[in-house]
Parts: sequence; C-alpha cells; structure tokens
Amino acid sequence: MLASISKLDRWNRVLLAILAAYLALWPLEPLSRAVYGLRVALQTLLYVLAAALLARLAFRGLRALTRRFLWRVRHRMAVAYFFVGVAPLSLALILGGFAVALSVGPLAAYLVTAQLEKRSAELYATVDSLSWELRAAPAADRPAIGRRFLTDARARYSGILARMRTPEGVLAVPASFAEEPLPESLPSYRGLVLWDGRLYLTAYARDSDGSPSLLALAPMTDDYLAGLLPDLGVVEFRDARSNSPAAGSRVIEMARAAAPANAPPPPAMARLPPPAHPFDWTIRWPAQTQVLDWQTGAIEPRNVLALRTRPSAVFRHVMSKQSPEVNAIAVNLGRALAILFGIALLISTVVAVSLTRTVTGAIHDLYVGTRHVDRGDFSYRAPVHGYTQLTELARSFNTMTASIQRLVEDSKERERLEAELQIAHEVQAQLFPRSTPRLDTLEALGVCKPAQSVSGDFYDYVRLGDHRLALSFGDVSGKGISAALVMAAVHSTVRTQLALLGSGGEDLREAVARVVAEANRQLCAGTAPEKFATLFFGIYDEPTRALHYCNAGHLPPMLARSGGVERLDVNGMVVGAFPNACYEGSSVEIRSGDLLCAFTDGITEPENAYGEEFGEDQLGRLILREADRPIQEIMRLVLEEVDAWTSHGSSSLQDDRTLLLARGL
Repeated sequence: MLASISKLDRWNRVLLAILAAYLALWPLEPLSRAVYGLRVALQTLLYVLAAALLARLAFRGLRALTRRFLWRVRHRMAVAYFFVGVAPLSLALILGGFAVALSVGPLAAYLVTAQLEKRSAELYATVDSLSWELRAAPAADRPAIGRRFLTDARARYSGILARMRTPEGVLAVPASFAEEPLPESLPSYRGLVLWDGRLYLTAYARDSDGSPSLLALAPMTDDYLAGLLPDLGVVEFRDARSNSPAAGSRVIEMARAAAPANAPPPPAMARLPPPAHPFDWTIRWPAQTQVLDWQTGAIEPRNVLALRTRPSAVFRHVMSKQSPEVNAIAVNLGRALAILFGIALLISTVVAVSLTRTVTGAIHDLYVGTRHVDRGDFSYRAPVHGYTQLTELARSFNTMTASIQRLVEDSKERERLEAELQIAHEVQAQLFPRSTPRLDTLEALGVCKPAQSVSGDFYDYVRLGDHRLALSFGDVSGKGISAALVMAAVHSTVRTQLALLGSGGEDLREAVARVVAEANRQLCAGTAPEKFATLFFGIYDEPTRALHYCNAGHLPPMLARSGGVERLDVNGMVVGAFPNACYEGSSVEIRSGDLLCAFTDGITEPENAYGEEFGEDQLGRLILREADRPIQEIMRLVLEEVDAWTSHGSSSLQDDRTLLLARGL
C-alpha cells in the first residue's frame, strides 16, 4: 500500500492527505463548531483540487489523442488544409453573408423609412390642403367641411385619430380626442407618433392663432404596413426600445392566434418573396426612424419597425430601377463568377487530394525504407514516380542506401584488411630481434616506429659465434604491405646468407660484400624492378675491434668519436634494381667510447612548421652531445627531438623511423 502511494505524484498525494484529514475530522464534528468550519474548508479545497486534477487529466488525454492523431502526416495535412483552406473559406463565406446582410439590411431599412416619409408627406399634403380649404371657406361652411373630412378619413383609415379646431368650435374623432393635450413639439413635427402604446403617422397643419388647425393621426396597422413595400417583403412592428413586438402589434398577434387554423394568412404574411436559391435566406432588419412620444413630447430615433425580406428581393427592387442592359450584365457577371468559383474550388480540392496522396505516399515509402535500414537491410529501394522534389528525395534516399551498402561492404573489406594488417604487423614484429646482443667490447640497440601498420624499414643483429656480431639495416622503397613484403624478403635473404658464412678464417670484407651482392641478386629475381631497398650490412669482429661493412645505397651511418662525427662509406648502389651491380666491403675500428648511429630518412627528413628538415647535421650534433649517456637514453632523446621538431603537424608519422645504435665498450 505504501509503495503504491509513493508512486503517486505530488498533487495526488496532497489530495489524499486532505481527504484523510477531512475523514479524520468527521467524528469530531459534533464536538466543536470550529471543526465543522474546518471540514467545510477542506471540502471546498477537495473540490478545487479534484477539479484541477480532472482538468489536468483531460488536458493530458487530449494532448495524447492529438499527438496520436497527428502522428500521421496525412492527418497533419488534413488539419493544415482545414486551417489553410476550409476555415478561411468558411469564414469568407460567413463574412460574405454578413456583408450581404449589412448591405441589404440598411438598404431595406432606408427603403422603409423613405416610404414612411413619402406616406407622411402625402398625409400632410392632404391635411394642409384641407386646412387651406377651411381658411378659404365661409365660417358657416367649416363645420360641414370638417365633418365630411372626418367621415372620409374614418372610412379610409380604420382607427384614425383626427381633430379640427376652428373659431367656431372643435370637431374630433373620437370625441374624447378633442380634449387631448398636444405635445409642444407637435407643430414642427412630421412622422411617427407613439400614443397610448400604438404607433400613428401624424400630420398637423396650423397657420396662425385664430386660423383653423387640423391634426390627423393615421394608425400603423398590419394592413397599412403591408402596403408600404408590397414587392420587397413584410414590414412589421418592433417595440420602441426592444426587439419584442409593440403593444398594438401584440393585440394583432393575439387576434391571429385566436383565428381558425384554416383561415387564410393576412396580406402582410403572404407577401414574403419566395427564395431565389437555397441560400436566399430571410433577413429581418430594423428600420430606425424618428418617433414622437405623445406623453413626454420627446422626439427620439427608435427601431419601431422591421423589414423581413430576402437579399434577392432587395437586389431585384434596386435593379428594377436600372436599364435592362445593366441588369443583364450584372446577372451574367454574377453567374460567371459563381461558375469560376465552383471550378476553382473543384480544382483546388482535386489538387489538395492529389498533393496529399503524393506527399503522404512518398513519406510512407521513405518511412518503410528507414525501417528497412534500421534492420540493416540496405538493399531496399524506395519507389520513384514522376519528377518532383519528393521523387528526388526518394532518389537521394536510394542513392544514400546504395552508398551505405557500399560503405558497409567497404567497411567489412577494410576490417578484413585491418585484420590482415594486424596479422602482418604481428608477423613483422617477430622478424625484429627480441633480445639485445652484447659482446665484451660492443653493445647494440635498434628500434623501428612504422608510419603504418607495417614498415618497410628493418634492422637486425645476429651473433656469429662468441666474438662476432652481424648488423643489418635497411629501407625499402614505398610503404605498406608491398614494402613490408620486400623487407621480409631482404631480411630472410640476409639471414640465409649469414647461415652460410663460415665460423672464421675468411676475409670479412669480402664476406659482407658477397652477402649484399647475393641479396641484390635474389631481390632482383623475386621482385619488380621498381621495388628496391637500401641495405647496410656489417660484421663486427671483437678480437680486432673492426666493423667490416658494405653500404648499398643507404644513408651513411655516423660514427661519433673524439669530439667529432665521421661518416661511413657507401660501397654500392641500392639492392633489387640491377642484378649485376658490384659491391665492395670497408672496415672501420670501433674504439671504446665510439658511438655508431645508423638511421633511415624518417629520422632526418621530417619538417617543422617552417618547412625546415631535421637534417643529418642536427642529428650528428645531438648524438655527439649525448654520446656519454646510456645507449637507451640516447635513443629516447633522438626520437623525442624528432617528435618535438614535427609537433606542428599531424600526430601520425609521414615515414617509418628506424634507428640503430652501437657503442664500443
């Protein structure tokens, strides 16, 4: 149990702790009012934390589902197309519809207000003409003219309110309207009036004090509104301050609700134009106009009327005032744009689907290819169709897998060669002397540092009896395996010739020349002409302290003695180049304290940062300066000096470095 709790995260542990405290306080609740308040606070905190944890879990689940859904490129592209194409197109259509509504609605409202102003002007013209007639008529005829007007107005406008005041008296319809006080702003006003919760179209004609005045309030009924714009739509009431129907309109709506179900619709409801197309939806737009409040006398703009119409009806009404040519151009242009829009939408859909299939197919093929590569199958090739950047990517993938396949094969071949080179290195290491020979009057030490796994340089020393030591030293042209094989051939030839030498009595100068000549003959017979080697071969005779040697084209060894450096002779050309070459022997005495140094060009030819070679002169000064040190110490110092000289460049050697030191005791 404790282990399971320890695996929960911090918030879950906090929630469990609060729940435990809430339950622990439950038995103590009747004992203290404070405990009850604390439990209420803990309960509230529990609700808050639980809601936060649930929101966190929901967010994590939604994120996991989103990641899983969007893992596929096809789904990502579908989401991208939605936000790039569908969503903007939908918003554009919505904005277009909103723009149509904004253009149609105010235009329709303008037409309603313009028609009301026209009706108001007509009513005022009627009242004003009657006022002129009353002023021109004899005083005795005015009551009869007024009564005739009121009778005609009641027949024409159902529910009309009218009042005529002359010096002879007041006539009103209804009679109670005669004593109704007039707003102060009425004489200068023409338009809608809100009286007793209903709307009226008013007209008031008054000339001067003592002259006849005439006031008419025509009620705004559904029938009256239906005749305003019969071909445009339905004009209906709105409340003066809200969107609900006005009080007068509510009475009419209640009367409609009480009518039989099969009763014909009123004229206003039957005049809504039919839709011209499926998207020709109904638009209900308020018409703002000036309204005089009869009770307060205030004139305010109010949305008391609304026009329910369709965009096509408004456009037909507007275009009906244009010439037929303009109407034809507008209709044809609209149809052409609609057709072009449909074609563009179809083409974009086809292109999007095709592009999605192409992209997702190419990515799927590459994904399958990467799975093959992950399993080590570099022979898989992704399908290539068409000529696009994705197909070039597939071609690049195929080229890459082919290159990797070749690299793997080359790597295996390189590993095989490296293994063979390692074997060759181990075999060559066996050719070098394993122990350092030492006579009573001479000690020798050699070292070889190959530039590669195997070396073309060699050195060797072999004891011949108790008082003789054979020294061989050389450098094969080239590097690598071929040079190592030639080096092994020279080494085996010299060793074979040493076995044929007698134990004593022969002329050692002739013997060393003969060994070198035989090595030249065998090397010429067994190798190509371009494979040659330099060879220094000598035999040290202890009784005479003489070194008999033959130097076949090798760098002259140095002999440090008596504060100076001497160079040994070169007795012939390199071995392996000319089968009939002649070689001679030479002799030099090795005194006590003398130091003989044989070296290859890997010691003297390395360059520093300025392109200056280490050089034989510097090597001679070095061995002369350090000649009194132990032979192992001298060899270490020489190699360190050469390494320090070339420390500016790569750490790898450019050439084999081989050194042989011999000191007289």
